[in-house]
Amino acid sequence: MFHQAIERRWGELRSRVRESRELGPLGLLLAGATLMPLVGSALFVASLPRIEPFFQQATGATLGLYIACLAATAGLALVNTQVVALWAGYLWGFGVGLAASFIGILLAAALGHALAARLEGERFAAWLARSPRAAAIHAALAADPRGAATTTTLLRVSPIVPFALVNVLLAAARVPFAAFLLGSALGAVPRTALVCFAGAQLAAFDSQADTDQWWRLWFALGASAALFAWLGWSARRALARRIDQAT
Repeated sequence: MFHQAIERRWGELRSRVRESRELGPLGLLLAGATLMPLVGSALFVASLPRIEPFFQQATGATLGLYIACLAATAGLALVNTQVVALWAGYLWGFGVGLAASFIGILLAAALGHALAARLEGERFAAWLARSPRAAAIHAALAADPRGAATTTTLLRVSPIVPFALVNVLLAAARVPFAAFLLGSALGAVPRTALVCFAGAQLAAFDSQADTDQWWRLWFALGASAALFAWLGWSARRALARRIDQAT
């Protein structure tokens, strides 16, 4: 029984590798969009002691540089947007951190979509054609801008799907740019607001605080994590319903 399970898993892995090869450059980009933000985020956290003093003051120059760096690195799938937004909330507070992060994330989405849209879509279309379900979803996204915006919003809200991966998939599926950008804007707000709020709570906390302040901190962070999980669960259910309707 165990041996059969191992063989089945190994067969599934080989099948996915073959599919990735058949996608060509798109397959490599999908893999990179999933893995590179993890590595980049670790490097970003390690470099914080050196870069944080420069960004302490929320001036026009520092905010502009932060937005530009977030747009470039997240658009190129080099960092996780939520890690950077958490730091912004910690550094500048909820309001400023959310505003700067939202602008940067929206620009990153536009950049990621523009770069991924340059890929040749023939292999992706051929890969989709093998699955009637996937082909129906693709057709529904491309043909219905309002539905495409809703689906993009749900993908952005879900904490499971990486930011850069959504850029690549929807650009390769030829989702209209206006619908993509609208859905990205709507979906980025709740996720970014929650992590910026958590960052602001961490900044306001005093390590010498009494027990009541410790409890308030853990309650705020726990409530944020619970709400984040609920948003992801709700988005996943709503997305599944949309997929069922499309097929």
